[in-house]
Amino acid sequence: MGKLIKTIIMGILATLVLTGCNTSSDAEAESKVEKKEPQPLTLQVLKMDEEEGITLDNNDVYKEINEIVTENPDLGIANDFSIQILDVVENMDGTYDTLAFLAINRLDEPLKNINFEYTLGNDEGEYVFDGIEIDLTESEVGVIQAHSVVPFYLEVTEEQIDLLSTLDQDNSVMEFDNFTFESVE
Repeated sequence: MGKLIKTIIMGILATLVLTGCNTSSDAEAESKVEKKEPQPLTLQVLKMDEEEGITLDNNDVYKEINEIVTENPDLGIANDFSIQILDVVENMDGTYDTLAFLAINRLDEPLKNINFEYTLGNDEGEYVFDGIEIDLTESEVGVIQAHSVVPFYLEVTEEQIDLLSTLDQDNSVMEFDNFTFESVE
């Protein structure tokens, strides 16, 4: 796997909140709860990587992601599930065809089988992703524990990377549709 390059993406987009995670009763309860420091996040190894013997200690990519998670304790949205673009992954041959994301669970409960449609583009109708299905299955990702982070990856073209580099807080359009997940007790 290529190394993560710390370039254009880390700060381009703020954490993207997946709508539909909080119910109105959750929002009411949250408004009554005194604001407190967020719990520290823990990076989890993807289940499919763990099955291959990968750990946080024996893999450079996970070490680098863990450093980012540790240095940015405010990642994510309190009491919600969110995603954040992490970086473009460089292949050994110097090409780029994968975009790394973090799935961030700031809920007090573990989640599994998370599925949603993701759209990301600009306000001129150009899209990096247009309603693509994101499926974070238990068999590949595992159970995302409370206050934990897992990486996931999407393939991208050079054109998508070029468009992504033009996005900022003022011109970006993000949509999350048909969000579903299973709670784990």
